[in-house]
Amino acid sequence: MIILLLTLCLQADPVSVAPVSDVFTLQGDKNIMEEEHFGIINGLATIGVNYKDTMSISGFWSPPYVSSDFVLDVKLFGEKVSTNHYAWRPFEVTREGMIRDMEVKTQTTLIYGTRAGVLSISLHNPQQAAVDIPLEVTVHGTLDTVSFWEFSRAQSKTPAPAELLKNGLIKRQDKQAIVLQTDLDSFTWNAATSSGATLATLPAGASKTFHLVFAMGAADDTEAACQTITTDADKKLVEAGAEYERRVTMLFAKLPTLTSDNPALDAFYRRSLVHFITNRWETPEFVLHPYYSTGSMKGGCVCSYLWDYGELWEILPLYDPLAAREHITQFLKIDITQHFAFIPTTGEAFGPWYMVNQEKILGSIYYYVKNTGDTAFLNETVNDKTVLDWVLQNAMYGDDPAKPVQLIDYGSSNSHLELRRGFPYNHVMPDLNGRRYMNYLMGDALCTLMGKPAPYLKERTEALKKLLKQELWDSEHKWFLFKDETGKPDLRYTVQMFKLFNSPVLDEEETTGLLSHLNETEFLGEFGLQSMSKTDIAYDQVDIDNGGGGSCTCFPPQITERLYKSGHVLEADDILRRILWWGERMPYWGDSLVANSIDYRKDTPLQCAYDGVTVAQCVIFGLFGVDVAFNGDITFTPKPTGLSKHLALKGLQLRGNTFDIEISGAEYDVRCGEQRIHAAMPKAVVFLAQNKIFNIVD
Repeated sequence: MIILLLTLCLQADPVSVAPVSDVFTLQGDKNIMEEEHFGIINGLATIGVNYKDTMSISGFWSPPYVSSDFVLDVKLFGEKVSTNHYAWRPFEVTREGMIRDMEVKTQTTLIYGTRAGVLSISLHNPQQAAVDIPLEVTVHGTLDTVSFWEFSRAQSKTPAPAELLKNGLIKRQDKQAIVLQTDLDSFTWNAATSSGATLATLPAGASKTFHLVFAMGAADDTEAACQTITTDADKKLVEAGAEYERRVTMLFAKLPTLTSDNPALDAFYRRSLVHFITNRWETPEFVLHPYYSTGSMKGGCVCSYLWDYGELWEILPLYDPLAAREHITQFLKIDITQHFAFIPTTGEAFGPWYMVNQEKILGSIYYYVKNTGDTAFLNETVNDKTVLDWVLQNAMYGDDPAKPVQLIDYGSSNSHLELRRGFPYNHVMPDLNGRRYMNYLMGDALCTLMGKPAPYLKERTEALKKLLKQELWDSEHKWFLFKDETGKPDLRYTVQMFKLFNSPVLDEEETTGLLSHLNETEFLGEFGLQSMSKTDIAYDQVDIDNGGGGSCTCFPPQITERLYKSGHVLEADDILRRILWWGERMPYWGDSLVANSIDYRKDTPLQCAYDGVTVAQCVIFGLFGVDVAFNGDITFTPKPTGLSKHLALKGLQLRGNTFDIEISGAEYDVRCGEQRIHAAMPKAVVFLAQNKIFNIVD
C-alpha cells in the first residue's frame, strides 16, 4: 500500500529542525544534475524532487512498492512557485521562492525507519495587510508491487482510483493505496480530480507552516505510520534530522576524515563517501540486511552487480565488515560463471556472465580477509563448498592445471566494453588475460594462509606474463593487441589496459609504453579520463562509460590508486586534479562522468553509483599508501602529492587499532595512541601487530 497523507498544520512560526551535519550538503547553484535524476533516499524509500519549483515531487519507490509516475503538486494562487535557491542532503531538500511578494520555503524530508516523508511549506507575509492564499494540492499515479528490481527503474502501471477519505483521499489498488489526508477541516476534497483545496489567511507580517506527509507500504501499516507522523510532524522532522546526523557521525566513526590545504580535494573525498549512505537499504523484504545496491536514487539499478560490488573490495570491510561478508556469500550462492547480478528481493541470479566476475569475487574475498583478519570465513561452507574452494575455482577459471598456461579466448560477447558502434573488442583480450596474474597471486596467498598451498597458482604467473608479451605486446604502438575469432590481431585503445598498473604482469617496457599514452591527445581530457583513446576509430563521445567521451566513475580513481601504488605519483596526481570538480557539482555520482566538459552521462537510470566510493578508497590505500598484511602488520607508504602541501587522514581503523597519518611535503607522521613516528618518503613505516610498535623500513 502507498499512502500519501496530507496534514495542514497552521502555526505562528516555521518548523525548527534540529541541526544536522552539513558534510554532504550541496547548494543548488553548484548542481549540474537534471531534475530527472535528482532525488532523496532514507534506506526504505526514494523519491524524485523537482527543484525548479518549490512544491512538487515526482516518482516514489519503496521496494517492493512502486508508483513510478507518482506526482504530488502544490500551487499557490493557482500557480507553481519557482525556486530561487535550494539545497540537497541525502534525505532532504530545502527550497525557497517568491510569489506575489509572499516568501515560500519548503523542506522535503524522508523520515528514517519509515516509508514516509514530509513536505513542509512555510509561508511568510512581509506585507502590511493580511493575504488570503488559495492552496491547491493534486496527487496522481499508478500503483504496483514489484519483485524484480534490476538495472532499469521499476515501473508501475495499474490505476489506483481515488475515493473520499475523512479529511482527504485514498487511491486504492488491491491491498495497496495512495492516501492524501489533512487535519484542516476547511479543506475540500474531490475524488474525481484527485485533488483538494483550501483558503489560508496569513495576517500582515505573519508566518505559517503546512505539512504534507506521504508514505508507502501495506495498507494498515502505512495508514498507521501516516497518522503517527501527522500527529506531530514537527517532532518527526527533528527526529529525522537527528537520525541523519547520527548516521553521518557513525560513517566517520568507522572511516577516516581527510583534511588538507586543498578544499576541492577534501570535498572530493567527502562526496565519494555519500554513496555509502545513499546506497544502503534497510528493506525487510530484501535478502540482506543491510543491503548495498549498485544504484538507488529514484529506483534505478537497485540490484547488485558483482562488477560494481567488487570495486570497493578494500574499503567496505572497514566500513561494514559483516555486510561485506554477507554480500560475498550471496554472490557465491549464485553461479557467477553464468550471471552478473542478483535480485535483492529473492537473491536469485540474473543477467549474463561478465568476464571480470572472477577478479571481483577473488579481490573481495582477499581484501576482506586481509583488512579484517577473519580467516575463519575461508572455511565457511557455501553451496557445499568452502569459501577457499570457491577461491581456487575462480582463480583457475578458464584454465586447466594439467596443461601449460594459455591465453583465454573469452568468446564473441560484446559485454566487456559494450561498445555501441560495432567495432570489436572480444575473444583474446589483453586486459582480462593480464588481470589473471593477480587472480593467481590472490588465490595462492589465501591458500598458503590456510595451510593448503597450491603452488601451481604462483608458478603459472610468470608463464602467463611471458605469454602475454610474446603473443599480444606491440612494441611499435606501445600497446597490447587483442585477437579476434580467427586469431587476427587488432588494436583497441581502451582505458581497461591501465588497470594492469601495479601488477607484476607488466615489465618495465610495457609499463613505460602504457604510460606514454596518458596524454592530452589520447586519454586525458580537461575534466577527466577518456575510456577510449581519442585516436581510436571506436571512440564515441556519446558512449561515455567504455567507448569514449569520459569513463565509468570508478575507472579514474581505480587507475589512480594503481599509479600511486606503483610510484607514478605525477601521473596519478594529474588524473585526480582533472576530476576534483566531481565533489562540488553533483549531490551523488552516476555510473559515468564526462571528461571534456563538466557533465555526466544522462541516458542511464544508474545516477547514484555505489562504486563512487572508489575515490575514498584511492585516497586511503593509494595516496596514503595503507596496506594490511595477513598477520596484521600494517605498512604506510604515503606519497608526496602535488595536490596539497599538507594533508591528514585521521581516524583510520584497522585490525583493532586507530591511526592518524599526516603528510607535509615529502615527510610524514603516523600516530597510533600515544605512539608517533616521523619518516621521510619514500621510506615506509610498518606497524608491527604483535608488539604494537612502529618501525621504519627502506
